[in-house]
Amino acid sequence: MSTPERQLRLVQVACLLFVAVCIFVRHLVKRETQSAITPTQWLVIVAAIWAAVSGFTGQRRIVSARTRSQRASRRSTPFSRWRAGHLMRLWTATIVALWALVLHEIGGPSRLVDTFFAVGLLLLLVWRPGASPTPTPP
Repeated sequence: MSTPERQLRLVQVACLLFVAVCIFVRHLVKRETQSAITPTQWLVIVAAIWAAVSGFTGQRRIVSARTRSQRASRRSTPFSRWRAGHLMRLWTATIVALWALVLHEIGGPSRLVDTFFAVGLLLLLVWRPGASPTPTPP
């Protein structure tokens, strides 16, 4: 495994540790759940779903940005787009778990909170960096 893939694996481990801390805090602090989902909780639910979906769609958009744009940029290389796309995917998977913690803190349904934690963990665990394009010298 080369250095860029190893660096992304370290980011993945840091994200997994962050999610583990969120789950620990969730079980440490018991909150009463409300019988009906409030508008604020709906916003958090939509944000968590958006984060889960946007990690995959956003990564594809970032990686293919060069093919859609005819303008050449010195800062946008295949390698930098590859790295940014993977960082976005890792971060959005972590954000799903963070939204789960927010939902727990505002009294959201426990099953939904646990589902979002599971989705965040699953997205982080199934992520693979793949082979990186060769970095171009500046």
